[in-house]
Amino acid sequence: MPFTPIPSFARKRISDVVSDQIKQLISEGTLMPGDRLPAERDLAAQLGVSRPSLREALIRLEADGYIETSGRGGFTVVDVTAPIISKPLAELLLQNPRTSADILELRQGLEAISTVYAAQRANAADLKKIDAAFDALKTASQAGDRANLAELDAAFHLAIADSTHNVALAHVMHGIHTLIREGMRQYHRLIDYDAAMEKQLMNQHQAIYDAVIARDAPKARKAAERHLAFVRELYKDDAAKPVSSALS
Repeated sequence: MPFTPIPSFARKRISDVVSDQIKQLISEGTLMPGDRLPAERDLAAQLGVSRPSLREALIRLEADGYIETSGRGGFTVVDVTAPIISKPLAELLLQNPRTSADILELRQGLEAISTVYAAQRANAADLKKIDAAFDALKTASQAGDRANLAELDAAFHLAIADSTHNVALAHVMHGIHTLIREGMRQYHRLIDYDAAMEKQLMNQHQAIYDAVIARDAPKARKAAERHLAFVRELYKDDAAKPVSSALS
């Protein structure tokens, strides 16, 4: 774990130094939402502090909303980014063809740069998370699990964003997660019952995955841009249909 022993000559209260270190690890993306902190005894040993001082820091961090008690005991890191866009607002935006196109344009820029940084910076743990997210998406696609495709699609792109180690970029992606997920649900409805088109989309995800895993940043960016350009064209074609046709 990335914890640094606290020097015995620290001028601040030990609990404050511990708290500051954990907040810094969260802010720089070393500790991500959902990450579990070590057990108190282990964490106190890694930090070189007493358990009462550690417990005081943990209680303050929990009160301030940085960590929360885990169901299995101990603490996990909280997602400190509140959703920038709520589900109702996301649904309203996606009902408008113009704003839906804007959302796809935003995604194209954010996800293209995310794949570049992920290819350059992802560590072994990051690659493992990307691999698991892609495997879940691929399994659902092959099984024709339409109900969960949008959620798994969004999770795959978020795993890539988390691997950029750019805390601002990762937080923005998490902040608009609802918008991205609801958008994907809408876009996935365009390809219902069309196995050939679903296969094309899965091949595009495969290209993104392969490039990131291979740490080929230019190829990863091109794959992401190609994927979003394809989805934008799909949506543009569907939005141009008469209402009765588009809803059939």
